[in-house]
Amino acid sequence: FTKKIDECSPDVIGFSMVEPTFILGMKLLNFAEKIIIKNGIKVVVGGVHAIFAPETVSQNKLVDFISISEAENSLPELCQRLSSGRKVSDLNGFWVKDNGGWIKNPQYELTDVNTLPPLDFSLFTDSYLTKPMMGKMYKTVSIETTRGCPYHCSYCGDQGFRVLFKENGPWYREKSIDKVVNELESYVNVYQAEFIYIISESFLAGNPKRLRSFCEGYSKLSLPFWFNTRPEDITEEKAKLIRDVNCKRTSIGLESGNEQFRKDVLRRKGTNENILKASKILHDCEISFSVNIIIGFPDETREMVFDSIDMCKKMNPDSISTHIYSPYHGTEMRERCVEKGYIEESLIAEDFFQADYVLRNNTLSRGDIMGLFRTIPLYVTLPKGEYKRIERAERFDGKGNLLFQELKR
Repeated sequence: FTKKIDECSPDVIGFSMVEPTFILGMKLLNFAEKIIIKNGIKVVVGGVHAIFAPETVSQNKLVDFISISEAENSLPELCQRLSSGRKVSDLNGFWVKDNGGWIKNPQYELTDVNTLPPLDFSLFTDSYLTKPMMGKMYKTVSIETTRGCPYHCSYCGDQGFRVLFKENGPWYREKSIDKVVNELESYVNVYQAEFIYIISESFLAGNPKRLRSFCEGYSKLSLPFWFNTRPEDITEEKAKLIRDVNCKRTSIGLESGNEQFRKDVLRRKGTNENILKASKILHDCEISFSVNIIIGFPDETREMVFDSIDMCKKMNPDSISTHIYSPYHGTEMRERCVEKGYIEESLIAEDFFQADYVLRNNTLSRGDIMGLFRTIPLYVTLPKGEYKRIERAERFDGKGNLLFQELKR
């Protein structure tokens, strides 16, 4: 990292961080302290974590600016002011260091996603674009079709953004279909894309008319594509539309198979009946899909985890993705964890490798969660007659590890 700084001689270094990469980012920054001070380099920190918890960033003495808003427009303005020697202390969208303290300016206006240029993937090597999907490697480009989410899940930062930026306009924004199609055509021509990853919190949400318009434009490309969506947004009409333009896979969020907990605590209102109906539609249209579940929510019990396992069995997806709950800054559920004493208020949720469980004194222990985390695919895949052996494989001891490897094979 310091070698790269030495080669580039930058005027400004920018760090964009989510909470799991915050500590790593600060370590990198501190490691480069000598060259940063020697060369008088300005340091800007932004991203999701900086927006929700700027006070944690402000503790690092090397940071000069903290972005508290989307930065597509505010960061270029900051750089232009620095370049021309103009005043920067009053720039909206930033906390600005000033004589050891911080000037806390208001938020910058929300970005109009329809004014953004196409992404410049030429900045990266070809290997950056090569990604695995369904057993093959494809040159894959990503495209943002919407920003934000129309839903209000208690464990997700999107709801926090909606509240934080409520005076700036709607957090959920849609990019015009014409712009989406034009960008895609550009990516195919310039980068010879073979697969498309559509970045959207729930791609099938909203008016079917918008989806019909997308499919009409996309039919000229008809490259295989993948996206995330929610089961309540899946209808037979929508599934047939995306199937006919070469949708190869989708990931849908179940999160918890306990309908009451999902509704009352997670704020996800879809019923189990409707989720199973959505799964059947995908199967009937021969669209491959994976299901996401989260374990270790505050006050979740082992029985609730098995509600998720039972739902996954019934949904019969092509794969499942299990995630360990993490109490991110900016979410309503983190506040619940602090109030109940499950975490310290100062906790940074550093869970990048899903190798730990940070809630303490919850209904499920760290050992419970880590054991379930590694065996859930076995519970979902194998018959219930194997459940006793799988339960023994949850334990990280000699016998448990051997049994886990046997069942895995």
